[in-house]
Amino acid sequence: MSEERRVTLREVARVAGVSVSAVSYALRGAANIPAETAARVRAVADKLGYRPNARVGELMAHIRQARPLAKAEPLALVYLEGDRATAKKNGFAQIVEASARLHAAHRGYRLDAFWLSEVEGNARRLAGILTARGISGVLFAPTVGEKRIELDWPWADFAVAVAGMSELSVALPRAGHHHYEAMREVLRRMSAKGARRPAAMIEATTNERAHRGWQAAWLAYGPAGAARRLWLYRAGEKNELAAWLQRLKPDALVTDNANLIHAAQAAGWAEPNERGAVLSWHARSAFGGIDQGYDDIAAHAVDLVVTQLQRNERGLPDPPPMLLFPGRWRECSQTSAGGHAPSLREAMRCAL
Repeated sequence: MSEERRVTLREVARVAGVSVSAVSYALRGAANIPAETAARVRAVADKLGYRPNARVGELMAHIRQARPLAKAEPLALVYLEGDRATAKKNGFAQIVEASARLHAAHRGYRLDAFWLSEVEGNARRLAGILTARGISGVLFAPTVGEKRIELDWPWADFAVAVAGMSELSVALPRAGHHHYEAMREVLRRMSAKGARRPAAMIEATTNERAHRGWQAAWLAYGPAGAARRLWLYRAGEKNELAAWLQRLKPDALVTDNANLIHAAQAAGWAEPNERGAVLSWHARSAFGGIDQGYDDIAAHAVDLVVTQLQRNERGLPDPPPMLLFPGRWRECSQTSAGGHAPSLREAMRCAL
């Protein structure tokens, strides 16, 4: 059987009445092609049955990465909560944005940040601003609120992805943290350190944002009586900590943040620091734990957007791809004099 004839860019250009280069730029969502022209080119390409040549696409992607464009094509990083001033003070947001910006540059794009709060929460208005600026690739920044985000967005006009596990009104491509596998790794590490009676303290709202992945892995792989050794605490319940510790007598503590282990120590928990594990480790932690790796997550989320643009894909894929990463275990048993958290210089040695 003979191979089906492939429709070429030149044929699409002839029918659309534009140049071959204009077709190429339009199908990649480039900013230098008017939105109306790009829409016409895409319609002609779909009608003719044009399909990109994967090998050529790979080669051109390599060329674009090796030779940066004089004027890089734009992507948008959209913050769905908070504001510009808050983001500048938020270390987590800075890590995500810096990594996304750097990786976008490596792929031949630039990244511009936008805040939904700056258009009074009007998502349609923000989408219109992006379209007017020739931006058709959108990366949604991680959120920390527990509520599901209802977003009135013209999905068909954009290639989109989410960094993190934010719950939006529609299912989107995402790169996020694999909370389930992270908890499994923590349990393995605590067992290797000799812990036989571990207990876990996780904020209930944080557990929900993690899609209950931490909870599920704890119940599946945790110690005997795992359910009663897991405390999904809520605000105002920390005064019950001493009684909880006295009842369970844990020889290891797994928490969603280091402050809880410090509180447990103040309440009488006397195990060494190496028996404490933090599910959201950071460089100043006095305990080991999981570095969730949101620098890598942001980079992979950028890749999800860029891949759609290079394939001329817009709208909501069904099913949406999901990339999950378990993070990296960081060992840190150092403390400064007096048993306090290490200095930043000391802590960074733990991150190596």
